[in-house]
Amino acid sequence: MNLTENSFVDFSLVMPAYNEEENIGPLVERIEKMMSDIPGVYEIIIVNNGSNDSTPLVLNKLLKTHPNLIALTLTRNFGYDGAIIAGLEISQGRKVIIMDGDQQDPPEVIPEFISKSEEGFDIVYGIRSKRTEGWFISAQIKIFYRLMGKIVNFDLPKDAGNFSIITREVVDIINSMPERNKFIRGLRAWSGLSSTGLVYKRDERSLGQSKFSFFSYFNHALNGITSFSTVPLRLFTYLGIWGMSISLLVALFFLITKIGEMIGIDLVAYKIVSGWTPLALIMLAGISLNFLGFGIVGEYVGRIFEEVKNRPHYLIRSIAYGKEVESRK
Repeated sequence: MNLTENSFVDFSLVMPAYNEEENIGPLVERIEKMMSDIPGVYEIIIVNNGSNDSTPLVLNKLLKTHPNLIALTLTRNFGYDGAIIAGLEISQGRKVIIMDGDQQDPPEVIPEFISKSEEGFDIVYGIRSKRTEGWFISAQIKIFYRLMGKIVNFDLPKDAGNFSIITREVVDIINSMPERNKFIRGLRAWSGLSSTGLVYKRDERSLGQSKFSFFSYFNHALNGITSFSTVPLRLFTYLGIWGMSISLLVALFFLITKIGEMIGIDLVAYKIVSGWTPLALIMLAGISLNFLGFGIVGEYVGRIFEEVKNRPHYLIRSIAYGKEVESRK
């Protein structure tokens, strides 16, 4: 449908892109092929997240031939979620589809997402039938979701990715959140609005290299945990109480044993090990635990530091519109 025939947008598609010069062209073609059969007005928002390859040039060419396209260029890389936030904040759609810009989220399943959403769900999130990151990272991601499910006070769907369709109400809630580091899939679930999952087959990356490493996933997981739970902090309170209790019991045991030795009564059938080895092991364990505790506290203090600076989530270098989007302005 022509954008000028309507005063509003039905669907916004938001995609972050970092060094995806090989993927964004074919991806836009695939999206437009699918959306042309779906009634309603749509816009495609590609967020150039500080790419240093030919992504900006490819976007400029696409703008000339794809009137429904919006190219939002950030001044630098503001992180995966930061790019999505930028796209959400300029989106106009009654419903917003979030997907990756590397062609791994197949546009061919978009009609299924829309159909499920029209059943009355505010959130329809994609569940990958099979992960493609390799067994080690896949195992860590699975552990993360199980851990998050235990420590947050809301229902976080297991194995739910960012590929999703959400209503304008959900978008407005996410946009209204003041925190600097937004964990999209967490905020999406935190809203408590009606949701359901849709299983789909995520494609293997066919062009370019993945921008996610083990440390990227680890930092993303850490951001999710510290954004929604203080359980790690509370855990060290419990460990401290537990450690003090054990120490008192051990001290009492040694005191009674020593008294027994003084009066000639063997209270234990074996000789208690003495010397530097057990002491060194205990000290090493204690020091390691202290460093871990300081690290966790540091993560939360670091988040407070980022929040109080009150810097924007991202900075925009430019926004360019396709012809039909421009005519709507």
